[in-house]
Amino acid sequence: MIFSPNNQSWTDWTWQHANGCKDLTTLNGWLRDRGQSSGFDESSFLELTSNYRMGITPYYFNLISTFDETDPVYRQIVPSAAELVILPEELEDPIGDEDPARGSRPLKALIHRYPNRVLLMPTAQCAVYCRFCFRKRLVGNPAHNAREDDLQAAYDYIQNHNEIEEVILTGGDPLTLGDKSIQNILKALESVKHLRLIRIHTRLPVVNPFRLTVELGHIIASLGKPVWISSHFNHPIEITATAKRQIQGWVNLGIPFLNQSVLLAGVNDTSQILKELLMSLIEIKVKPYYLHQADMVQGTSHLRVPVERGLNLLKELQGELPGYALPHYVLDRPGGLGKIPLQNQYTI
Repeated sequence: MIFSPNNQSWTDWTWQHANGCKDLTTLNGWLRDRGQSSGFDESSFLELTSNYRMGITPYYFNLISTFDETDPVYRQIVPSAAELVILPEELEDPIGDEDPARGSRPLKALIHRYPNRVLLMPTAQCAVYCRFCFRKRLVGNPAHNAREDDLQAAYDYIQNHNEIEEVILTGGDPLTLGDKSIQNILKALESVKHLRLIRIHTRLPVVNPFRLTVELGHIIASLGKPVWISSHFNHPIEITATAKRQIQGWVNLGIPFLNQSVLLAGVNDTSQILKELLMSLIEIKVKPYYLHQADMVQGTSHLRVPVERGLNLLKELQGELPGYALPHYVLDRPGGLGKIPLQNQYTI
């Protein structure tokens, strides 16, 4: 069985990636292994996943304790019938990555929305497919993977724009690539003299922490430019002993970590859960960076929390946490206008 304690491949990140749950047959099998049933019929499941595929690593599935939408992991990762409800205000491209009027995507593998930093997207593949993802229209589709000439065009663009000080690797998830591919990308960026910082956005520390290998850690730590890792923990249950150990290994190599969370209804929308999440992150030397207001992604109204509720949660946390444990509560505006802080609306 895939979840057997005798499974010697469990800690191999490539095995976790290759043996993810991507279809109803596999999902039903995994649920039967836990004495559960999915409640999905084939036609409804295919309707749910026709535009946005499913992907779950065995490791992340193993964190589910209640196999329904009351469970914070299940709710983030298993398709829901609520996704078929699309509100008029919801958008296919909620933050304007593709807005031609703004010209913020000059190349297939590069987005340039802010003057001094760009997003570099070497892959559209993820280890899991979160139901609230603002790039759900793109991720998982091989047509959006960057080819070598796409990457070279992006390197040339960065080299020719002296105002660019930071490159953020995103996608997809850059850490789904192999060590050699990641090293090649980092070395190409290292050669850009005016570039000061590199950031890697990844969900792997949460859903497949075995990816944080000693070998990849040494590749990142040995680079001549600082590389920050931005992880994506949304609930304290995700900060497992395995995740702690793997992150600690990289922290010990001098690699700094940030965390971006999304405020999600039924997942982390209480001050008690948020406090535990944020304190647990600080304990493992991961700096809480952003708490995102969930984007206006199509079919995600059941996961969005009203901004007023988010502001009240931040107010409740203000006196409960040290300042360095409080994230910026931000909204990414539609139309490619960028992020704005929300919690500065406090009344004196």
